Amino acid sequence: MKRLLQFLIFVVVWLGFLAAAVWAVRRLWERSEDRSALVWRWVFTAADLAFIIWGLGPLFARWDAVSVWVGVPFAAVAGLILALIWAPRLAEGLGRWVGTLYDGGAAAPNPEPVLSIAEARRKQGRYAEAVAAVHAQLARFPDHFRARMLLAEIQAEDQHDLAAAAVTIETCLQSPARTPREIAFALQRLAEWHLRLAGDRPAAQAALERIGQLLPDTPEAHLARQRLAHLTPEAMLRERRERPRLEVPRAPERLGVLGEAPKIVPRDSDPHQRAEQLVAHLDRYPDDNQTREELALLYHREFQRPDLAAEQLEQLIAQPRAPRAQVVRWLNLLAEVHVDGTGDPAAAQHALQRIIDLEPDGPAAETARRALALLPKRWAAKRPGQTFPLDPADPRMGLKSGPPQRA
Repeated sequence: MKRLLQFLIFVVVWLGFLAAAVWAVRRLWERSEDRSALVWRWVFTAADLAFIIWGLGPLFARWDAVSVWVGVPFAAVAGLILALIWAPRLAEGLGRWVGTLYDGGAAAPNPEPVLSIAEARRKQGRYAEAVAAVHAQLARFPDHFRARMLLAEIQAEDQHDLAAAAVTIETCLQSPARTPREIAFALQRLAEWHLRLAGDRPAAQAALERIGQLLPDTPEAHLARQRLAHLTPEAMLRERRERPRLEVPRAPERLGVLGEAPKIVPRDSDPHQRAEQLVAHLDRYPDDNQTREELALLYHREFQRPDLAAEQLEQLIAQPRAPRAQVVRWLNLLAEVHVDGTGDPAAAQHALQRIIDLEPDGPAAETARRALALLPKRWAAKRPGQTFPLDPADPRMGLKSGPPQRA
């Protein structure tokens, strides 16, 4: 049983040594720049090792004067030959390994398309050659996002072929390698071209709505809904196309001698009318964060209704895909509403604590902690102070001939 165990250990050790040798040989073969020289090194190494094992081995087994005076010099020569064969390679490998700590190694970077030629041709106004240069790179890198977008941009903005640009965007979206950010960026650019170049609001709206269809419940879809809520109106696009004549109103001719100066009423000065407009806009676009925030501030500052303002801010905060920076901003506004409007210190503290709970180690949490520490002083400053009655002054004080007499 003991002999069997020793035999198994011997087999395992030799198999491990053989596996390590095979891995090392394969590694050297793959990384070698001159494989013919590497083969010759292996041949000379095998011959040298064979001489040491079968030539010098029996000589050292006797261990007499002959082995000492003959075997040791030959062993030294054999070791020197091995050093001459492998020492430069080992030193080079060690130096390369140390160099990777500073230069990142000799691994080749991932291949990328060369788009500088197409960009240079585009700057020169040679758009057909620029398109041909991009197509040449797409033949090698068919799924490259930047190359596809450069092609669509040249087609839309330089060649004024929006249909071809839309086809290029569609081809780009069909690739399985596209990320949600790339999909949203491509459709946003297509919507921008429809608005700016063609004045086609329905096509731009369809492109933005498609982001929500392809990427439901994502931050990209949330941002697309915000963009939809503030899309350029059709009337403005029509005016841009038709260029209507602007009539400047005529000022009063005798403005300096009028009995009363004309009153200038700013646009949207009526808070009730502005509130109706905001509510009507939210009925059409309930996900418009900017409009809902403006309505909340209008409720708080103009109507002194902090309860309605807090309700609108809570709707903004409860959105599942809202950016964290926006949520922090709305929670700070909610705390201000409770401090200045409702007079509820517990609600203000709760709003600031929600900021801390979002990211306890973030800078917004540190700012919220400082605001929490200053909250008692703010409440103390808002309390009415003690009043001291003053004696009424003499109405004829300035008409008396001498200084006032003290009692």
